[in-house]
Amino acid sequence: MVKKPGELFEGFLRRQGLNVTQTRRAVVEAVFSLPSHFDAVDLWTALRDQRVSTATVYRTLDLLERAGLVRRVSFGEAQTRYEHVLGREDHGHLVCRACGRVIEFADLRLQGLVSEVADRHGFDLAEVVVQGHGLCSACRKGAGREPRHAPQKL
Repeated sequence: MVKKPGELFEGFLRRQGLNVTQTRRAVVEAVFSLPSHFDAVDLWTALRDQRVSTATVYRTLDLLERAGLVRRVSFGEAQTRYEHVLGREDHGHLVCRACGRVIEFADLRLQGLVSEVADRHGFDLAEVVVQGHGLCSACRKGAGREPRHAPQKL
């Protein structure tokens, strides 16, 4: 039987000697109701009716990350984003520098290549996450638009 995120998180908290609170349960439920990529503000907004502090949101996200249920991802933005890990295969991201669109992809060949390189170096690989940055097809078609992260012209 596959355990739900809340059950896995509660088990983690108990093993760490931490309290299982209604607030932490609410945060986990909200995390897994959000789209796969979200930031702390998205999570806090989803919890606004429950009066959860931003400090609690950040602390619980840290615990969820330590529990292996979410991971931090960076798409070249100022804020940290998170994604669900539970039940998802290793994957990569293509990030558009103009509009910020994120395209997820999974490719066993790429995962195999990274695994081979890790083996050659005696590296104990836990996960494979690859990122590419550039312009999506829609932004390439919108000629004349400057990429959001373009180098400054001197």
